[in-house]
Amino acid sequence: MSRGRRSDRNGSPLSRKLSDLLGPGREVSVSGNYLAGPQGLLWSINARAVLDVIDREGPLGRPEITRATGLSKTTVAQALRELVARGVVEEAGADTTRRGPAATLYRIAPRCALALGVDIGHLRIRAVLVDAAGETLAQAETRAPRRRVADTAAAVTALAAECAERAGTGPGDIGQAVVGVPAVVARDGRTVRRAYGLPQGGRGLAEVIERDLSVPLLLENDVNLAAVAEQRFGACAGVADFVLLGVGVGLGAGIVLGGRLHRGFAGGAGEVGFLPHPATELGTEVLGARRIAEQARQAGIEGSPSPQEIFESARGGDERALAVVDATARRIAHVAASIALVIEPELFVLGGAFGASADLLLGRIRRHLARDAAPLPIRIIASGVSGDAVLRGAAWLARHRARERAFAAVMGGRPHDMTTGGPYDTDLTGSGKGDIT
Repeated sequence: MSRGRRSDRNGSPLSRKLSDLLGPGREVSVSGNYLAGPQGLLWSINARAVLDVIDREGPLGRPEITRATGLSKTTVAQALRELVARGVVEEAGADTTRRGPAATLYRIAPRCALALGVDIGHLRIRAVLVDAAGETLAQAETRAPRRRVADTAAAVTALAAECAERAGTGPGDIGQAVVGVPAVVARDGRTVRRAYGLPQGGRGLAEVIERDLSVPLLLENDVNLAAVAEQRFGACAGVADFVLLGVGVGLGAGIVLGGRLHRGFAGGAGEVGFLPHPATELGTEVLGARRIAEQARQAGIEGSPSPQEIFESARGGDERALAVVDATARRIAHVAASIALVIEPELFVLGGAFGASADLLLGRIRRHLARDAAPLPIRIIASGVSGDAVLRGAAWLARHRARERAFAAVMGGRPHDMTTGGPYDTDLTGSGKGDIT
């Protein structure tokens, strides 16, 4: 057993990588800059510590990396030299206040991992290609096919090819695709258990897209992806426990607990649009575009106005439209109260298509909560992400997984956050600093 100058008793960044790189039943101990155990892991663990620091805080110079990892200057220099040679780290200019090697800044090489985010909506399909730094390289969209899964898959494949061409690369260079769907997706990230508007119920969608695109692919519920975007880029940055209420065609909840998506035993957590509600049959959808249309008819509003048109009429003072808005706010308040009784999140966020009408809804929701659920400490705010929340969430998760694949390929280990608890068992509060821009 090698011995170092100082034992790692308090859990340094170096030692925290061991559980991710070792298989079951294999143990190592770390002392100073030396490893006792499977010797082939030494470089992988050191390099992973360096990569994580650069990913989280870069661009950084050698002195900052040395302090953050607890590794020696020599070890950091060796790791950086090899990571640059392998194409996952690159030089990013210099700190003009320093001289020599210490002045060089390092960052994750943007092109080491390309990722595709896709949002399959009821009316259109949108795609975005991003690099490892989160920079948007290309975007494209098309109308959503309505009849066959094969048509939907072909549309996604065409959008991926269009994005790749615009970015000066090929679809084969994409390291990961994540596709948001209006559906309940099993924890395997591939099986559609229940779909809302997908052709043929979405059966076989993941397999057909992956076959045609030849890229690792996972499906995810669209509201869950909106919750990811809210945590990474919106109102819930740093919030470990929150619920995003996505209201549009229907109502769904993206639940984040302990910084991780809560997907339930089989992926169906968050289907709150079917919660029991007074004067409705069990299993009846209590909120969404169809329900609002029904309320509008009951209020005597003629024609078939969209929810957005009803909200605009309410802003203009139409009493019938205001009654529909108030009824909608009351139902949202009851749903939030029901959820709060079970999981007590720190925060609720109003998102989805109705998030754009937060100016009309939030005050009314809060009044209903104060009247009907006063003992519950419920906070609800407007979404901090624009209308592309699903797409941004898909791009972030795809980018995270693409980088993990690239890092693992370089170091010979297994990707972090990709092996337990389903395909998205990722701590959203601390998985890199990069935004999708």
